[in-house]
Amino acid sequence: MAKAEVRIFNRTYALNAPTESQEDLLRCAAMVDERMREIAQDALMVSTEKIALAAALNIAAEYFKVKIRLEELEEEIGRKVGYLIQLMEKAQGEGGQ
Repeated sequence: MAKAEVRIFNRTYALNAPTESQEDLLRCAAMVDERMREIAQDALMVSTEKIALAAALNIAAEYFKVKIRLEELEEEIGRKVGYLIQLMEKAQGEGGQ
């Protein structure tokens, strides 16, 4: 574990993270910082806690949309692979006769 310093919404935090995960941590911190700044600009909220909560909910909602879309794509790929397998089996059956 190594310490990584991140700056989110004008505050610096020292966080422990595995060395191989520090780049991901920095990207996530930058995303949270950006989202909090967007919310603070667009809203009348002045409480950092409320801005952080709004950012967390916003990011969670985005995550679930992406997760649902990924599941839909996986199902679609499964159907198409099944169809291709049927076509190949049919072609092999016709060629073997």
